Amino acid sequence: MDLKQIEYFFSVAEMGNITKAAELHYTSQPTVSRQLLVLEKELGYSLFDRDSKPLELTKAGQIFYDGMKEALSKINNTVDIAQNAAEENNNSLSIAFQSGYYSEYLLFPVIDYFRKIYPNIHIRFSKLMSIEMMNGLKNESIDICIGRAFKHWVDAGFNVQELKKIDTQIVMSNKHRLATKDSLDYTDLEGETFYLTSPNGHQIHEIFKDHCSLANVNQFQVSNSEIAYFKVLAYNGLTLSDPDDPSWKNSPYYHSISISSFYTDSCVCVTTPTNLNPTIKLFKDFLATFMKRQLALSPSQVN
Repeated sequence: MDLKQIEYFFSVAEMGNITKAAELHYTSQPTVSRQLLVLEKELGYSLFDRDSKPLELTKAGQIFYDGMKEALSKINNTVDIAQNAAEENNNSLSIAFQSGYYSEYLLFPVIDYFRKIYPNIHIRFSKLMSIEMMNGLKNESIDICIGRAFKHWVDAGFNVQELKKIDTQIVMSNKHRLATKDSLDYTDLEGETFYLTSPNGHQIHEIFKDHCSLANVNQFQVSNSEIAYFKVLAYNGLTLSDPDDPSWKNSPYYHSISISSFYTDSCVCVTTPTNLNPTIKLFKDFLATFMKRQLALSPSQVN
């Protein structure tokens, strides 16, 4: 097996679709399919249930995914640490966005402006799970993480800077019984079934704690948001979503309702106090002074 096969495998596992994974890697669907078959032949077992739509991992495939994800994260972290050392951390910045959320839509206009002001600073980007982000912050292969205001950032001793309040949405089929509503309360959600990715599990706890028992809410964890949206349509359930998620935004098949009346999340910038890369402070100061102005403008106005 080689790294390219593993990268294809991860993309298909996380997107549930070979064609979309191929587009992500700028290659063809047959190329990805062929490499997956070669990988499965070498391993001696199937990684995917090809009768499921979207594709889902087999039991063996899930074990392989979990183990290889951790191994590849260590490889990528090692590469980043070496690159940081080569660049002496003086003119580079590594920014990671939390997987499952779409904070990049909020930050890229700011980053584009930062690049115009500081064209000699090289910025590297990644999209990672929160555990990978925490490991990257600790070993300083990642300078800045952008994600949700989860308690584990503070518990781990990281510096957390709030950037913006996020209007979390409950997403459902346009045929769901709640799809005629523009607002919700807790009684509306009792007895409903939520399909949740791992980070959403934290959110659902925060939403319902001190208000009603989670025993009154059915929860099923899924591996990625695409599968959550599929099950929302197939089984007439609910999921939690970022307001900037392009998967459902402007789609005629989904209906979304803001729950800002009883729950507010935040997009945060996370750093570690031991990382002495001077570009971190430069970027954070720039972000702090520019953010309010940027949020008041459309992306086309930022220049």
